[in-house]
Amino acid sequence: MKNIILLLVASAITATCPAQTRTDYDASVNKFQKFYNAKNIDSVYGLFSERVQSMLPLDKTNEMVGDLTTKLGAINMVTFSKQDGHLWYYKTDFTNATLNLVLALNKDNKMETIRFLPYQSDTDASGPKKPRSTFFLKTEDGKVYGTLSVPERKNKIPVVLIIAGSGPTDRDGNSPLGVSANTYKMIADSLFDNGIACARYDKRGVAESADAIKDEESVRFEDLIGDAMGFIKQLKADPRFSKVVVLGHSEGSLIGMIAAQKAKASAYISVSGIADRADKTLEQQIAINSKDLSAKAKILLDSMDHGYTVKNIDPSLEDLFRPSVQNYVISWLRYTPAVEIKKLSVPVLIVQGTTDMQVPLENAEKLKKADPKASLKIIAGMNHILKTAPKDRKENFATYTVPDLPLAPGLMGNIEAFIKGLK
Repeated sequence: MKNIILLLVASAITATCPAQTRTDYDASVNKFQKFYNAKNIDSVYGLFSERVQSMLPLDKTNEMVGDLTTKLGAINMVTFSKQDGHLWYYKTDFTNATLNLVLALNKDNKMETIRFLPYQSDTDASGPKKPRSTFFLKTEDGKVYGTLSVPERKNKIPVVLIIAGSGPTDRDGNSPLGVSANTYKMIADSLFDNGIACARYDKRGVAESADAIKDEESVRFEDLIGDAMGFIKQLKADPRFSKVVVLGHSEGSLIGMIAAQKAKASAYISVSGIADRADKTLEQQIAINSKDLSAKAKILLDSMDHGYTVKNIDPSLEDLFRPSVQNYVISWLRYTPAVEIKKLSVPVLIVQGTTDMQVPLENAEKLKKADPKASLKIIAGMNHILKTAPKDRKENFATYTVPDLPLAPGLMGNIEAFIKGLK
């Protein structure tokens, strides 16, 4: 649940960026690679436009580069991939991962947009192609983009709306913070093969929806709930679909259960969802590495629980509780999953793995206790990204970067049986 909202990188896109040449973009990318590898933060910062500098000041640029180098290592090679309108894509080979560097330059050749997305070659093939279409939700702050996959059927079919977990997790279930598991894409493909449609989207501030946000400080938990509700209503109005089932994963579990209740979805599925308020889970996760830091986090969270922002923050907790995300945390703490799930009057399925290092099994049991009518399915050996993994922490987290590792056996069988059993 690190990096609660977003921004590992900045995105400040203008409606009309000038038509710079390939030479201009190559030069900017080469400078970025050079300065990044040398950890020359001032020079990296100097590549940004004034708008990006305002969103990503020098100290945040320093944090961004430090975070990238720690997780991904050096940039070994950068290769032009494609131009899509005003955005230019470069395949960026780090020591530990490959990502797409997405850029837009202004008239002064300064970076008006810079962000990293999970890399996938246009020529990659992992089995038969599934018919997919892009769709979006229009919000006051911009468009939230997603992917819709619909199998050919003569009659109406159910559709599942997947709501992603915390941080910059995209519609495929990948994140520039070191996750390339393709989890949501695999779920969508399995549903498709079983005659069920699937919709999944990049949350505002993430991947293609990066520009659907004014600034990090303005985002509230209710914004994410509202986006989910908007998609539910949009899918309900689509004549191709008989039912709209909401599937929320991790942080998306709470978002989904509130949105499903308010927008009147047909059914709800919680996957790896927490039961207690977010503050308790955050304290527990921090305590795994440091009980001292967990105690400090508790003090900060107590203040935010009472609606107060905090200025003096331990540097080790700055990433989680930086001032720009504190109002988001305050809004997040208004909701307790074990309370919200009771408000659902539709069929509910709770799914949890036994080797989840981020959300312990007792969360699913608490959710089931809160909603006795819900169906609970425990998947043996399934971790937080819904893959089979051992309990050894290092080996468990190693699965987060294996995109071809299949989903845990039993996961999709239980989900698909639940959906097909709906009346």
